[in-house]
Amino acid sequence: MNKIIITLLAIVVVIAAMVTAVFIYIPEEKNEAKVEVQDVAVKNNTENEIENVTGNTNNMVETNANEERISPNAFITFKQTYKKCGHTTSEFVEVPQEFVNLTEEELKEKYSDWTVEKFSDTDIVLNKEVEGSCNEHYIVRDVGGTVTVFHVLEDGTEEQYMVTDIATEYLTDTDKIEMEKGIEINGKQNLNQLIEDYE
Repeated sequence: MNKIIITLLAIVVVIAAMVTAVFIYIPEEKNEAKVEVQDVAVKNNTENEIENVTGNTNNMVETNANEERISPNAFITFKQTYKKCGHTTSEFVEVPQEFVNLTEEELKEKYSDWTVEKFSDTDIVLNKEVEGSCNEHYIVRDVGGTVTVFHVLEDGTEEQYMVTDIATEYLTDTDKIEMEKGIEINGKQNLNQLIEDYE
């Protein structure tokens, strides 16, 4: 009799343990499922927020890109075209500090008598037509066996501008013949290049 009671008690204990285990295990699975659902929801919300933020950033970039501004390391080229001789001179300068961050329209206001030929954040070209001659007309001649440069004034007269150390006897026959007639040069840069070629 005692054996039957002990066996029954053992069976009841095993069944109770199994029922307890089932109740403990099932809520854990439900909790894990809830956590997974919550993770997916958080992930979706985060992706939407990122998409919204990215979309706003793209809009901001587009707005800024439409309004290009002068960079601190930009250069400005001032080109002047002279009506009398038709030549154009160029002066290449670093952008002044007060021009940094100006838009094209703001630059046009400051230089209303100039035409904006090119505008980017690093490279600006301004052009203007001016009266008179460019004052950079030269004639290179042989004077006493030396290469000598004369400045041609607006009225057409010549004045001595520079006497070089270059002896004409060492030049080619073609250069000597051209120098007898006088070699006309426009612009200081071209003049300097010619002298370098002769040295």
